[in-house]
Amino acid sequence: MNVNVRSVFQLTALAVPYLTKTKGNIVNVSSLAGLRSGIGFLAYYMSKAALNQFTQCVALELASQQVRGIIMTVSFFFQQWQF
Repeated sequence: MNVNVRSVFQLTALAVPYLTKTKGNIVNVSSLAGLRSGIGFLAYYMSKAALNQFTQCVALELASQQVRGIIMTVSFFFQQWQF
C-alpha cells in the first residue's frame, strides 16, 4: 500500500503546484487488478483499485485548472501458438 497508493498520493500533492502552472498531466500506471476482483492477492487488488479511484478523483478536482489525470491499465494475456 505504501508504494502503490501512499507514494502516489504524496508525490501528486507535491507536484500539483507545478502541474497547475504548466497545465500538465498526471499519468498513473495500474493494472486490470484494479478493475476486477481476484483471489490470493487482496492487498494488490485493493491498492490498484485505490490508485484508479485516486486518479479519477484528482482528474475531477484539477479539471478546472486544465490538469488531466490519466490511468494506464496494464494487462497480460497468454496466447498459445499453433503451427
